[in-house]
Amino acid sequence: MMKESDEDIENPPPITSKAATNPHNNTPSNDPNKKIKIGLLSTFLLVVLVLCISLGVIYQGNPSNSVENEEGGGGDTKPELNQTAPTVLEEATYLVSPGPIPAKIRMATPAIANGYTSCADLKDDIRNALNHLANTIIVEQSRNGGWYENNCGRDDPVFYMEDSFVATATPEMAEVEESDMASESTASKFQDDDMTTEDSYETNNQVQGVDEADFVKSDGKHVFTAYGDVIFVWDALDPKKGLSITRMPYNDTKEDCPYFEQMHHGEEMHVDVMEESEEDTLPIREPLTEEVMTTTAVSSPEAASTPGSPGRNRKTMMIADSMMMPCYKPKPQILSFLLRGSRLTAIVSEQSSNYFRAETETSTLYDYQELTIKVYDAENVPLDGSPLSLLGEKKIKGNYHDARSIDNHGIVITTSHVNTDSFTNELYRWRPQYCGLNSTAYEALAKETALNETESFMEKMVKDLDVELDGNCDSIFQVASIQSGDSKEVYDSNLLGNFVRVLSFDMDMSTNHEFSTSSSGTFAPGWPDSIYVSQGFAGVVNVGHAYDASTNRWKESTFVSAFDITGSTPKPFAIARAPGRPLNKFATDLYDGHLRIATTKFDWSNTDSTTVNQIFVFQLPAEDQGREMKLVGATEMLGKKNERITAVRFRGDRAYVVTFEQIDPFIVVDMGSHSEPKVIGELEIPGFSQYLHWIQLEGKSFMLGLGRQDEDIKLGLFDITDEKKPVQSAFHLEKQASSSAGSDSLAFRYLPNSQLLIIPKREWTWTAEGNFDGFVVYSINATHITPVHEIQHADSQSIYRGCWYNAYLQPRSLVFQSKLTTLLSHSVLSTDLGTGDTLFDLNLDKALNNTECHGYFW
Repeated sequence: MMKESDEDIENPPPITSKAATNPHNNTPSNDPNKKIKIGLLSTFLLVVLVLCISLGVIYQGNPSNSVENEEGGGGDTKPELNQTAPTVLEEATYLVSPGPIPAKIRMATPAIANGYTSCADLKDDIRNALNHLANTIIVEQSRNGGWYENNCGRDDPVFYMEDSFVATATPEMAEVEESDMASESTASKFQDDDMTTEDSYETNNQVQGVDEADFVKSDGKHVFTAYGDVIFVWDALDPKKGLSITRMPYNDTKEDCPYFEQMHHGEEMHVDVMEESEEDTLPIREPLTEEVMTTTAVSSPEAASTPGSPGRNRKTMMIADSMMMPCYKPKPQILSFLLRGSRLTAIVSEQSSNYFRAETETSTLYDYQELTIKVYDAENVPLDGSPLSLLGEKKIKGNYHDARSIDNHGIVITTSHVNTDSFTNELYRWRPQYCGLNSTAYEALAKETALNETESFMEKMVKDLDVELDGNCDSIFQVASIQSGDSKEVYDSNLLGNFVRVLSFDMDMSTNHEFSTSSSGTFAPGWPDSIYVSQGFAGVVNVGHAYDASTNRWKESTFVSAFDITGSTPKPFAIARAPGRPLNKFATDLYDGHLRIATTKFDWSNTDSTTVNQIFVFQLPAEDQGREMKLVGATEMLGKKNERITAVRFRGDRAYVVTFEQIDPFIVVDMGSHSEPKVIGELEIPGFSQYLHWIQLEGKSFMLGLGRQDEDIKLGLFDITDEKKPVQSAFHLEKQASSSAGSDSLAFRYLPNSQLLIIPKREWTWTAEGNFDGFVVYSINATHITPVHEIQHADSQSIYRGCWYNAYLQPRSLVFQSKLTTLLSHSVLSTDLGTGDTLFDLNLDKALNNTECHGYFW
């Protein structure tokens, strides 16, 4: 086994003197042979020094300017990345796979960012990874499978249920209802005369210049909304002008279902509906028939005065789960939008929730979603109920993870599960061919079985990858075990568990219905933890493991696989490794040519503290500096013992971190020195923040925090004018309520001119009374956080037992000329920010002439 050559940052070695002296040999020698040896040694050292300088071993910085988002985001505008091969190629480190089949496994050192010089090398790595996976199973089954020596395995039968046919309604144009209500303002002092006219409809992005995908987008003229399988578009300033309704094609026929004929035999199978009970109040998953549905003009007096009421109720709350229906085919789902000028890009998924369907394809890459990129004309929008013009579409592989756009450059990240089950299925000892065999005989037969399948599976897998990667293997990170540390063991059994794609395309496509995409990728044992994208840089963040020799234990470690996205095709660029696990996308940031990562390292065996919170700083390599983002600095432990990071926000040369166990330390970190980041201020208060947002009030800097205190929503305003002594200048609690904006930053909107905050709020009682799903508008000043308006999207009884379309809008808000548009669940409302009056109410279910009956939180 070759030992890891790069620095072990989890367990750094002690610092020793580079020039140790020998006190017993301090007199010059007159031995001529020694003089010759010394001369030769000096010459040798001089040559080594010259080579080091020429090869770029002596480290040089790669600074680049940063442009910060006024609302808290940071990120380099143009990191100095390039897609030429580095002068210095990192050397790989290998481990030997234990088991009967020879296999060597590469560790996740910077060498994996070299990519492949040929597809033959990729094939060799896949072959080794498959052999290692087979070894893992064979060794485990041999050690623990003695029971099977005298027992034969068998396949259990699988039973299926027929699904119910549900008719779908034809989309029709709906009237936008103008509210008859002249609702009283909850804060009479907040009138139109006091308002500053303001527009705020952009996505609440993390990094300036990098637009994040979302299911609601606006260009200021129109609002584009994804509602299940439908795209709604309306005039941003006057929705009463009409709608554009674009429905995704949907074929619900079951002729292609392999179980349809064999299960029916000409007889109809009925699904029993459960009766209502006090204990069973979960939202249904399947449409209900008219026999279990009531229709009323108004469901309750409360609904008569509440926008968004469906006017129909359910008699029961549950029916059979569609997972048991092998011919069930859900409708397509529009997952997100990217908007660029006159082009709206929609990422659409068609999927099956049936896990019992017979395989009709032989791909080694298993996707539960069938993704399509659809590009529509966003400039010529019809408002007569007709659909948008489709300009082009292309199917892509993978399950959707996230998407970004930088100018005309679209980036989509997907993950495909590698179906290694078809390779390993015949290796398990319960299979009948191993019945009665002892461990030695089992190992020999299982080894032969695996070797017989390895080559064909590998060839098929490379072929599947070639289709997506245009036959070019140099854009793939080398296959490796996502681990570090000096251990002879391979932590992961399946190195090929998932394949993560970083796909790019030109959003300014022509109208020829065809467009091309380019992609790069990396293998990972699990689903990516998060994605970070800045100008020219895309980082796929995975959590692997690092071996701690001092405790002989494995600990979590963060690995960042960085792609250079400056060109038309993403390319492997470099990797970084930090102890612990990041919280979310905000835990990663690129600034001044350095990547900063905030992590929490968990160690449940440590009796002193089970957690360690730190920020690590890595320098991006220049062209002649290899593939490693080198660790150049780290903070001391942040927060108290046993606390974990609950919120982090980077802003230029500052980081703001919240840790929590019993109290909420709000910490200010000076990141001005990349090599010596340090805490300069700290504040302890009850509760904790989940999301931090920088704002300015009266020329002073504040950080607005959204989080929790006990069972309540907590809003906290931190005065960071004096960074050494941060102060909580105001806070507000929403009793017994929750807000998704704490974990979904796209639902958070702050209006800097009006000093208003808009966030969603939910109250759920598990009864027909007291439920709330809507938004709250707060007035923010330096000393007070005051609720101004509450906007309710459905009455309590309709939330509990209404009939709704099988879609659900996550909460979003936009502001046009100080008129607030809120989108939530199944409706769109417009509210005058000055008076609180409802200006219009658009029920999306009515727009579809909905006849289905699903639960509110479908």
